[in-house]
Amino acid sequence: MSQPYYKSFIKDNFIVIVGVALVYMKGIILMPIIIKSVGVTIYGGFVLLTSILGIAFGLSSFGTGFRARRFMPSAKAMTERGELFYPQFYFNILIILILSLLFVLLEKPLNTHFFKNEVSFSIWIIPLYLVLYFLYSQGTDYFRYTSRVHYMTLAVICFPYLHIGFILLYLYAAYGSISINMLVVSTALSALLIAIPSFLIIFREIGSRISFYKAEDLLSDIKLGFPLILGFVVDLILAGGDRYFIAFYLSVTDVGYYVPGYVLGSLIVFIPKAMGTALPQLLSRAVDTGSEAEAQIMLNYSIKIFLLLAIPFIFGCLALSKPILTLLANQQVAEKAFWVTPIVALGTLFYGLNIILSNVMFVRMKTNAMFKMNLIAALFSLLSNFVLIYFFRNIIIAAITSFLSFFIAFVYGYKIVIKEWYVNFFPTTIAKALAASAIMYCLLLLILIGLKTPNTVSIVLLTSVLGILVYTGTLFVFKTFTKKEIVYLKGIILG
Repeated sequence: MSQPYYKSFIKDNFIVIVGVALVYMKGIILMPIIIKSVGVTIYGGFVLLTSILGIAFGLSSFGTGFRARRFMPSAKAMTERGELFYPQFYFNILIILILSLLFVLLEKPLNTHFFKNEVSFSIWIIPLYLVLYFLYSQGTDYFRYTSRVHYMTLAVICFPYLHIGFILLYLYAAYGSISINMLVVSTALSALLIAIPSFLIIFREIGSRISFYKAEDLLSDIKLGFPLILGFVVDLILAGGDRYFIAFYLSVTDVGYYVPGYVLGSLIVFIPKAMGTALPQLLSRAVDTGSEAEAQIMLNYSIKIFLLLAIPFIFGCLALSKPILTLLANQQVAEKAFWVTPIVALGTLFYGLNIILSNVMFVRMKTNAMFKMNLIAALFSLLSNFVLIYFFRNIIIAAITSFLSFFIAFVYGYKIVIKEWYVNFFPTTIAKALAASAIMYCLLLLILIGLKTPNTVSIVLLTSVLGILVYTGTLFVFKTFTKKEIVYLKGIILG
């Protein structure tokens, strides 16, 4: 790989990965705060409600805003930006208000069928959340598509930590009494605090105006953007649909048991998701300038990096899931969900590979293939959860169906990509990573068996650090990295 591409590839991915990691840590930080304060039922109810709101919000645009996102980066005049921004803004806020009204009218069926009356909350927090989160989303999108990535990154990182800050402040003031109302309202207030300065900048740059779609422009925007919205919803179903079946067949409390194991097991997915914010641009630039070989090398290095991190993560989850879940939640959650974590981690390996391979489909403009890949996996997930959880009534089943769904999506996507793109999974590297991970796992298991109290913070931290050192050291003993890779990496780190 040429030096300019390699440096861009390493530096861009490193910066984005650090930022996305900070965002993803919200789930790990928030989990023990809620569970240890009010228990798994409130946590499960909060997860279910925010998942429902996420799907509703994702559908609310009907695909509008596609032209704004596509052409705003090249719009030079502020009036042109305003003409792109405001029609989709007013259409989206109208749909948000209509959806909010539907939620209010459907309060009783929502409580009965989704939450089984196990948790209580005010239905009015839903309109509050949807409206304020919409304003936050519009603000961050404006910065993203007008090339103010530093503004967008700052907003995206601040949002989850403002939410955590509100919860901690409330806990301190209310002596430990929190509810779903408080959790959702604090999310909405965090969104508002980001939206206010965002819209002050927007108003300063493009002013404020009332501007609506013409009928033909609205239909055109929906036609272009709706397939992407469907893909987003399918992806949400694939990643989180299992918890609805758990709530339906079992209980909201069982969702509270399942989600901590799922969150911990899927944590490594932030790596390919972070790569996905920088890699498509680098691949597109390489392909468009006739350097397709460079693009293929970047893709394959992304795969190699992810595999070197995901494989030991699976083994680490297998060894440490119970003590970590005990610390993050409690002993009961750990006993019920410790097998969920490694199974989901194995599925996340294939999910992460799907995300990386999807960058090729994006560059080749095979958006229909991306949608079909997720649709097939989502339909399998829905059907298998519908049948298997009914018969077995165990949260482990949901973890297994998640793994199988991600694997099916990977097989489908891989067959499409290899038709015109060279994909290297580095079998020698995989073998060395598996061997190093197995050595790490055996050592950790021996240590944990010999300890009477393996659930303390110090023990978990020390064993985790030891595992990382053993794995990394073994990789170097096995000569996993080439001299050229080591030299390049030193050059990037040392400047």
